[in-house]
Amino acid sequence: MSPENNDELNISKQTELALKEQIEQQRLVIAIAHRIRQSLNLNEVMNTTVDEVRQSLKADRVFMYRFEPDYSGSVIVESVSEDWNPILNIQVEDTYFTRTRGEEYRQGRLQAVADIYTADLNECHRDLLTQFQVKAILAVPILQEEKLWGLLVVNQCGVSRQWKSWEIDLLKQLATQVGIAIQQSELHEQVKAELIEIRQAEQKIREQAALLEITTDAIIVCNLEQEILFWNQGAECLYGFSAAEAIGNNSQRLFRQEISLQFEMAKKTVVESGTWQGDLCQRTKLGKEIIVASRWTLVRDQGNLPKSILTVNTDITEKKQLEAQFLRAQRLESLGTLASGIAHDLNNILTPILSSSEMLALKLSPLEPQHQQMLKILEQNSKRAADLVRQILTFARGSEGKSVYLEIENLLSEIEQIAQSTFPKSITITKNLAQPNLWKILVDPTHIHQVLMNLCVNARDAMPQGGTLSIGAENFFVDENFVRMKLEAKLGPYVLITVQDTGVGMIPRVLERIFEPFFTTKELGQGTGLGLPTVIGIVKNYGGFVNVESELGKGTKFQVYLPSVETGERLEVENLELPNGNGELILAVDDEIAILEISKTLLEDSNYRTLTASNGIEAIALYTQHREQISVVLMNMMMPSMDGLTAIQILRQMNPQVKVIAISGIATDRELSEVFASGISAFLRKPYTFSKLLHTINDVLKESVRSQTVKKMLLVVTKNSEAASD
Repeated sequence: MSPENNDELNISKQTELALKEQIEQQRLVIAIAHRIRQSLNLNEVMNTTVDEVRQSLKADRVFMYRFEPDYSGSVIVESVSEDWNPILNIQVEDTYFTRTRGEEYRQGRLQAVADIYTADLNECHRDLLTQFQVKAILAVPILQEEKLWGLLVVNQCGVSRQWKSWEIDLLKQLATQVGIAIQQSELHEQVKAELIEIRQAEQKIREQAALLEITTDAIIVCNLEQEILFWNQGAECLYGFSAAEAIGNNSQRLFRQEISLQFEMAKKTVVESGTWQGDLCQRTKLGKEIIVASRWTLVRDQGNLPKSILTVNTDITEKKQLEAQFLRAQRLESLGTLASGIAHDLNNILTPILSSSEMLALKLSPLEPQHQQMLKILEQNSKRAADLVRQILTFARGSEGKSVYLEIENLLSEIEQIAQSTFPKSITITKNLAQPNLWKILVDPTHIHQVLMNLCVNARDAMPQGGTLSIGAENFFVDENFVRMKLEAKLGPYVLITVQDTGVGMIPRVLERIFEPFFTTKELGQGTGLGLPTVIGIVKNYGGFVNVESELGKGTKFQVYLPSVETGERLEVENLELPNGNGELILAVDDEIAILEISKTLLEDSNYRTLTASNGIEAIALYTQHREQISVVLMNMMMPSMDGLTAIQILRQMNPQVKVIAISGIATDRELSEVFASGISAFLRKPYTFSKLLHTINDVLKESVRSQTVKKMLLVVTKNSEAASD
């Protein structure tokens, strides 16, 4: 295996290792958080946490330290390797924990020391740590709202240790979970204490309930048949039902919950073991779906027989949404990384195919119509493949395409033709253009092609037994009245594109969620849930909006509104005349042999001379030998051994006037900024056409000639001025 391949393999392994570490971190947080929520026993929660952290971080000691009001304190729970002395229950009085330092911990500051003997530590504090055999320490605060409860601490006793950012993040997240568990445990103990008083004297229930009203959580008491006996103000705020509306009603009917297997298991568990907790989906009075963290406690009568169930519900809807957004962001980040790698490889494959088809059309001319059509199909499909790669990057990384003034009629005809040839014959496809001259829109045609294809494919899937798919467009002027009814709209002209089917339709609950990433009603493996989020993202990016109407059993209609523009501009017409060279020497640099070979053939057929290099190091060596003869350097940006950007910087040190055309298939905005800042003459995005390459080289050479002419003129003027002075 070549060194270049080894480098690529090492980079790939490093990327894979970093991704695995990130996934493992999140898995650990979720697992420990799940165990924490499973128990209301605070000691069990704490012991679980320190054991899990020590095993996961392979640390020598993990413990929790609780502060007293004067910032003294003690170690209340510990997990320690058998090689080191335990410090459980040791009382600590350290001047390091002054009120100032305690205030810093309360504000979220942490302590991460790789080696206590090289760090800037208070001498007394270092002596204390030495007494406990500590070499490296990581400590994060455990907070209850704004109150400092204590510290979650990791010790490395044998050797020093550089704490990684993901280890610090992990400990911070777990400290947050512990703080929540402490608060929940204290709340639960408070409620249990109040219920003991309720058992002793039924007449004091109202007095004790007054204490429960101060909490923002919903506290509900039901009998074993789920009839509501008590309903606090927190429940009124959460669900919207007053106590008068709720008390006496069945809780399942009130929340419009189905009697699910989860509910039956919860009821069985609380009767058998006395407690249950878990997440429940419920509905408010207004029909809004919410998610609550629910804790159930069995209440017994004086004869120790089950009497009722105390429920404490906390609204965690927003928390769950944030967790889902975080997971989706991780998926999108992974998708973007994957898409970038695929785009690089596909663009390297497509470039020689596209260039070869153009060269064959020129070399073999005149061709029989059949063969000419085959080459045209090859060229068109190569360009379409390149467009598909850009579509993936558009969604995954937000890369921008080139906007042009587009006439929508041609694009609709293309979509109709594709649907006619690929959709089942049981689906009838109709096209309707309300006006003969539709307004133009300023868009990237590939983006709008993707929008329409996504909508048409969804319509096809909604008609498994056949039906009618209608696509159409019309001019539409949004007036002030329309703006009042549709807040996303703005006053002015739009092109309205309609995609309508006679399929199965959607229920309101599904219709509300269709634009959520990864939400799909299709079977596993048949839908990603990215189609409609991509549609809405593209349309909004162009200042448009989407309206959806659907009825179960009758079909769905999507209306895409795209802002119209002035029609005076015309589509850019590609210059079909191919400029030839005058024997200039071109240095082509690319790690793909196929691209080098086809570039060499194309350039030499166009009256250029060529040199080729497979990486930046070879390019610099060739440039050193032929510096005076080389007119232009074609430099690929992503290569082994030495990348294009580094090679360009070295070439410019050798010759600040060097003419470089940078080439890449997946350059981001940040990467493009770096490339242009390096002083290149032009940029080409893979896959590029033969015509685009020749025109770019021609433009760079012309600019070079103009610059040299201007310099000569300035030199003549300067000499004449000096002669006149003499």
